[in-house]
Amino acid sequence: MIAETSAFLTWAMRQDAALPRIPRRRVSHGGFRALLAQPGARARIGHWWDCVLERIPV
Repeated sequence: MIAETSAFLTWAMRQDAALPRIPRRRVSHGGFRALLAQPGARARIGHWWDCVLERIPV
């Protein structure tokens, strides 16, 4: 997963599109708290990553 995350961050930095921000706080300190509190949040996050990673040219 480290290689995929690195590829995503490299790709995202080159985009002109507004992409969701990465929280600066760890989940245990409130990062993503509001999103994770919603039903189905982890599934939505997984789906988002799947869609984004498919767009990255390898």
